[in-house]
Amino acid sequence: MRIYRFRVLIDHPSEAFRDIEIGSEQSFKDLHTAIKDAFGFIGQEMACFYVSDEEWGKGPEIPLADLGFAEEGQVPALMDQVLISDHMRSTSQRFVYAYDFLHLWMFMVELIHAGDPEPGVTYPRVVLSMKEAPDEHSKEDDLTAGIEPDDPYALGEEEHEYEEGEGDEHFGDEEEGGGHDEFGHGGGEDDAFR
Repeated sequence: MRIYRFRVLIDHPSEAFRDIEIGSEQSFKDLHTAIKDAFGFIGQEMACFYVSDEEWGKGPEIPLADLGFAEEGQVPALMDQVLISDHMRSTSQRFVYAYDFLHLWMFMVELIHAGDPEPGVTYPRVVLSMKEAPDEHSKEDDLTAGIEPDDPYALGEEEHEYEEGEGDEHFGDEEEGGGHDEFGHGGGEDDAFR
């Protein structure tokens, strides 16, 4: 088994990053868990990896779960079924990791070293942690920014109140037979149909 060291950089102004070592025969789900733990994300949100290129383009997807979005007849291999070694194509292999599809946390994952495992060490493990990671829920404020707490189209109570006699034109004129009887029907000619 080989040990790969990945530099994982979160796409955020903090520029926080973590170096994570993981075994070649461990799964992408193991890497998913290691990244979440390393950045202090504790939610159970959906996530996926994309096999990437030198320009960070998104290639084949490795999802956490099958959400049914794949083209007909093409069921994607899930994180727990795909080994890290299955997608190691070069000494500068890259992946894009997306976590929480509502808030869309994006991470750039780049291979920076490969070597042999150290005796007695449990992988995956964080070997370097730089800068404070943002709070997992900090993007919730971004989603609600600019939304007014009160409905600007709601009518105030004063607009619903009528003075006696005011607004009667909306309900018919009872003196001319346009009122309503105890059944909610208008009086007059309509009574012949009951």
